[in-house]
Amino acid sequence: MGSLALLGGIALAGACTTQPTPAAVAPSPPVPIDGRYDGVIQLVRGDAINCGDQNPIMLQVAHQAFTYRLSQPQADWQPVLVFATTIQPDGSFNTQSGTGYMRGTVASGHMQGTIAGDICEFSFVADRGGTW
Repeated sequence: MGSLALLGGIALAGACTTQPTPAAVAPSPPVPIDGRYDGVIQLVRGDAINCGDQNPIMLQVAHQAFTYRLSQPQADWQPVLVFATTIQPDGSFNTQSGTGYMRGTVASGHMQGTIAGDICEFSFVADRGGTW
């Protein structure tokens, strides 16, 4: 009987032990927005002869802002549109230059959006530190 009591006590002791709690996983730090984004623009509206159909794009973001110059030599009334863009805290951006616009989003080192001029419109994708 004594060994049964001893076994019962061991079983009960085993049932009362607590499992170690797993260490809390620290959240990943946010990916910085500032930096160089390399990617490609793809023609959405216009003809490839005047607009090009796929071209590289490079955007340098500093202090959550960047400037992009869209060359549109076929628009002799405004051959260059300049978009001075500020990225909002939620990662979005939306700016106008004349009748053109540039809008999109930045998140986790990836930027995507639309650039529209007087004659051509493009979609674009670019990655921070990416090579295309």
